Amino acid sequence: MKPRVQAVLEILAGVYAPARPPADPFQHILWDNIGYLIDDERRRRLFDAFAEAVGLDPVLIAEADEADLLALAERGGMQPGVRVQRWRTIARLIALDAKGDLAAALRALPLAKARSLLKRFPTIADPAADKILLFAGLEPQPALESNGLRVMARLGLCREARGYPASYRAGIDVLTEAFLLLRAHGKAVCKRGEPHCSLCPLEGDCPKVAVEFL
Repeated sequence: MKPRVQAVLEILAGVYAPARPPADPFQHILWDNIGYLIDDERRRRLFDAFAEAVGLDPVLIAEADEADLLALAERGGMQPGVRVQRWRTIARLIALDAKGDLAAALRALPLAKARSLLKRFPTIADPAADKILLFAGLEPQPALESNGLRVMARLGLCREARGYPASYRAGIDVLTEAFLLLRAHGKAVCKRGEPHCSLCPLEGDCPKVAVEFL
């Protein structure tokens, strides 16, 4: 039997306290590009140091001294020069493609175009675009990265396909199907005011029903 997702999440929540990326899309992109293969705690420290030394403003990044940026980039792992170029590119794209406000630009676009805009930024492909839209509250799309996808596959919650893109699509298909099925069940049976518990196919596995009828 496949493990229940909620039970899995409750167990993991008792073990981990992961760093939450910024809700602002521009800052989230900078967060993703602040270092290379570094853990969450180090990423948070470096992001905070960047905010204090340079500022979280595209104009300030574009005008920052090269040596100051390089000193920060050297604290974030391999290829610091490449990372400085990416920071400059992010700042330039915010100014040119988002008119200085990426969140507003994304809100004004349909989903497909919003994802396309995000994918213009360094290191942002489909999974990262979905993640940024999710954390910004702009489009509550399901999002997975390689580590979470591997856990889902090993738990039997989705199939593990050859290659990350195919596995990602398989994982998203599972979460999308969950969204559709839960929505349908909530509309038809598990209603807010008077749920039709006698018609529910999940009645035997519903904690609320078990508590109410004890």
